[in-house]
Amino acid sequence: MITVEAGSAQHRLHKMIMWALLGVVLVALPFILPEFQVGRMNRALYMAIAILGLNLVLGYNGLLALGHSVFIGLGAFVTTYFVQDQNWDYWMTVPFAMAFCFVIGLIIGIPALRIKGLYLALITVALATVFPSLGKIENFGIVKITGGANGRDITEDLVPPPWVVDALPFSVSEPARYRYFIVLAFTLAAFWVVGNLVKSRAGRALVAIRDNETGAAVSGVDITRFKVLNFGVSASLGGLAGAMWAMDKGFVAEQDYGFILAIELLVGLVIGGVATVPGAIVGALVVVFVKEFTKNVSIPLGFYTLSGDGPLSQAIFGFILIVVTFFAPGGLVWLFRLIKSKFYRVVPVAPELSEQVIPLGQDEMMPSMT
Repeated sequence: MITVEAGSAQHRLHKMIMWALLGVVLVALPFILPEFQVGRMNRALYMAIAILGLNLVLGYNGLLALGHSVFIGLGAFVTTYFVQDQNWDYWMTVPFAMAFCFVIGLIIGIPALRIKGLYLALITVALATVFPSLGKIENFGIVKITGGANGRDITEDLVPPPWVVDALPFSVSEPARYRYFIVLAFTLAAFWVVGNLVKSRAGRALVAIRDNETGAAVSGVDITRFKVLNFGVSASLGGLAGAMWAMDKGFVAEQDYGFILAIELLVGLVIGGVATVPGAIVGALVVVFVKEFTKNVSIPLGFYTLSGDGPLSQAIFGFILIVVTFFAPGGLVWLFRLIKSKFYRVVPVAPELSEQVIPLGQDEMMPSMT
C-alpha cells in the first residue's frame, strides 16, 4: 500500500499526474471515437451538468425534488427562442437561459420550503410529467416557441470557424467533434464552481440543513435563504444543460423533457454517487452509454434469442442498475474510493503543537505542583 501525507510534495505530484492523464484523455476522446459516439459523449456531458444540479438539491440539501427535467426543457426552449426568433448567437443565450431558470427555481423553491419528503417528490414528479403537455398550449404564443408536438428545428448551425478547421483536424461534416470541446468547457466550469461551492461556507450550511435542520437553525444558519438560493443555483445548472442540449442537437421537442428524463437524472445520481461531485459525470456516462449498449444486446436462449430492441432494453438496463446498486450501494464513486483505499491512502498531517500545549495523556505524568 502507498501511503502519503496530505498536502505533501509527493501527494501534490500524484494529483498533478492524475489531472494531466485525465486532461489527455478528455482531449484525445473526440479524435479517437467515431462521430456518433462523440455525439453520445456530448449528451453525457450536459446530462452530467443537470445531474450536478439535482445533486445540489437532493444530495447536499436533502430535498426530494425530482423534476429537474423541467429546467432542462426551459433552458432548451429559451435558447431556441433567442436563436431562432431573435437571431442571437448561441453564446448570448447561455446566460439568459441560466438566469431565467434561476428565477423559476427561486419561485419553485419558496413553496418547497413548506413541502417536505415524499410530498415534495410527488409534486415535482407531477410537474415533470405535466411539462410536455404545457408545451402544447396554444395560448400566450407557447406553441410558437416550443413547436408543439412536432418540436422545433434550430436553423443556426454550430460549426467550427475556419481558423479552427485549419489548426485542428476538424471537418465541417463532423460538427460533433467541435461541439464536444464547447460542451466540455461549460461542463468543466460547472464542476469547478460546484466543487468550490460545496467546500465553502454555503456548502457546509447545506449539509448541516440536510443532516439536522433544527441544529443548523440553532447554529445560526439562515435555512430559508440557503434553501431557496440553492434551488435557484440548481435550476440554473439545469438551464445550462438545456442550452447545451439545444446547441448540440439543433432540435427541441417538449416530449424529450418529461418524466423519463427526470428518472434518468435520478438514476445517474444514485449510480454515480449521491453527494459526490464526480458522481455526476460517472452517472451520466452510465445512463447514456450503458442504456445504448443494452439496445444492442442479444442473449441466445436455445430456440429463442432475447434482443435488446424495444421494452426489453429497459429491462436489461434495469437489471444492470440493480446489480450495480447491490455491489455499490454508495454509488460507483464510493466503490472506486473503497478499492483505492486498499492500495493508496492519504493520511492527514497532525498540527504542530505549541510549547504551552500539553498533549492529552501526558498531563497525568506531570509532577504535582502542590
